[in-house]
Amino acid sequence: MAAEPSSGPAAAAHRTPREPAVTPPGVVDLAVEFTVDNVNRTRGQCSADGEEYTVRGHLTAPEEVLAADAPAVALLVHGTNTGEWIWRLDVEGRNYVNELAERGHASVTIDRLGYGSSDIPEGFASCSGAHADIAHQVVEQLRAGDYRVEGDDPVSFDTVVMGGHSSGALVAESVAVSFGGVDGLLLTGWAAVGITDDTNRRFLTAYRTCLEGGEEHGSPGDPRGYVHFDPTLEDFTEGGLGPHADPAVVAEIEGLWGRNPCGVMVSEPMAILYDLDLIGEIDVPVHLVFGAHDVLRQGVEGYPGLFTSSPEVTETTLTDAGHFVTIDAGAELLYDTAAEWMDRHAPTT
Repeated sequence: MAAEPSSGPAAAAHRTPREPAVTPPGVVDLAVEFTVDNVNRTRGQCSADGEEYTVRGHLTAPEEVLAADAPAVALLVHGTNTGEWIWRLDVEGRNYVNELAERGHASVTIDRLGYGSSDIPEGFASCSGAHADIAHQVVEQLRAGDYRVEGDDPVSFDTVVMGGHSSGALVAESVAVSFGGVDGLLLTGWAAVGITDDTNRRFLTAYRTCLEGGEEHGSPGDPRGYVHFDPTLEDFTEGGLGPHADPAVVAEIEGLWGRNPCGVMVSEPMAILYDLDLIGEIDVPVHLVFGAHDVLRQGVEGYPGLFTSSPEVTETTLTDAGHFVTIDAGAELLYDTAAEWMDRHAPTT
């Protein structure tokens, strides 16, 4: 594991006090669990072990939304180099789900299979298509109220949109194409085009490591087949955040640099090719959010035009943000525009 950077914004961040995120008044933040099958029934080909697992996360919502006759929710899915935390960072003013709840909207965030609090199988046990299938299963369970909530009863949601950050957006697009059942897509820090040299360097390094079985784990019995997408901590912070990031955010994410399951990593290039072939079939509203300083995606101006069957495609660019737009400089614009988009396409009634 690389040493922590000794200079630059990350080093300065260690000297910056952090104000923890606080759940707003009238908002609940509840642990949730979903029982899912690790299968791939998408239109993209890749292999999964077919076993049953538990995916864990949180439901963050205004109490009045959960009590409504026809509640709406956004299922938010992270990318391969982050985790559920990209939507709920423990820094006040940079916690997406709290900000959306203050604006009247419910969110469910999950750690994908192989990440964080969710079950951690062997790294080659799943793949990108299976992660989309799992997300589809979660959507169905949210609609049916067939999931577990810590200390409460599950709510059945009438409207479910999907949000995806980075390759979590690829998952969301795959759900919409292969299964339907979602009422809209909110995609952040993602385009299936505009891949940069920085992206290729990271991916090819991780790919070679996965071909050798993944990185060594520190504890005996740890699942094998996992790898860092960003080869160093400095790559992680500078590849994720733009030059104007809040130093407290930089400091907070340094402890969140995590490994990724190799089966998902190595299947993503083919999943992107399938996505580009099928994206024109997505027939729900789409909102895209880009960071102008995103070192992993550039030249994405033509991407919104690929959603040719969508009734509405809108976009927002955060001029000071990098790849991690949900927590980076200027994220307030994302919170506002996402809430406005939810007002139109996922209102609670």
